[in-house]
Amino acid sequence: MKTAQDHDHLSYSQINCFLTCSLRYKFQYVDKIPPAFTAVSLAFGVAIHEAAAAYYQTRLEGDELKPDQLWDVYRDCWQRAEKIKFFNGDSEKSLMDKAKNMLTVFHESRDPSITVLGVEEYFQLPLGGLPPFEGYIDLIEQAPDGTITLVDLKTAAKKLSDSNAQSSMQLTAYALGAETLGFDPAINMRLDVVTKTKSPEMLRYETTRTDEERNRFVKLVYGVWNAIEREAFFPREDWHCAQCPWTQNCREW
Repeated sequence: MKTAQDHDHLSYSQINCFLTCSLRYKFQYVDKIPPAFTAVSLAFGVAIHEAAAAYYQTRLEGDELKPDQLWDVYRDCWQRAEKIKFFNGDSEKSLMDKAKNMLTVFHESRDPSITVLGVEEYFQLPLGGLPPFEGYIDLIEQAPDGTITLVDLKTAAKKLSDSNAQSSMQLTAYALGAETLGFDPAINMRLDVVTKTKSPEMLRYETTRTDEERNRFVKLVYGVWNAIEREAFFPREDWHCAQCPWTQNCREW
């Protein structure tokens, strides 16, 4: 069983995985069982995210990518994914067409007045008695008036609401990471969402975090780690199960 000494770090992905299904956490992070397949939604989301990151990186370097170059980044990332399993009638071609539409909308939504300060910016938050909490902030940007904003980019099947940004644990983690990078922890943050609808949209939801919200997240991390050390792993059966790569392991548990 892993201990604090065995884990070299904790992350938002790990915390979210444990809260979604602690048994999946065990299979993925403790037993390190290779996934039986890569869910198409994961492969698609990762490829879109990598294309967006490549765009922001070239903005940072002063020579931004054009839409057709974004498609190339998407395609290269997609081809690196292993054992993709399709659901809901999706196919490689239908998703390529969807990706082109989404990345075109993403590119058209750019604001040339914004200065990119950082892309996939790494942070590490020391936690007493626990492995350090680590993460990467998708984008750090600065407006002409000097306002700095941390941005998390997502894809979504439909429009979200302001409450999604307000309740986002990942943005709360960003706020904690901001402080380690020398920013005000009450910094402006934004959830950028490219919808996977027939006519994609680029939607932006702004938010901040209070001291209470940041402290509550840290308390949650401690609670999850305590459960991990106590081997509190059990299945949680819900809609996630349909696309879980560890379904067979769960049945044999």
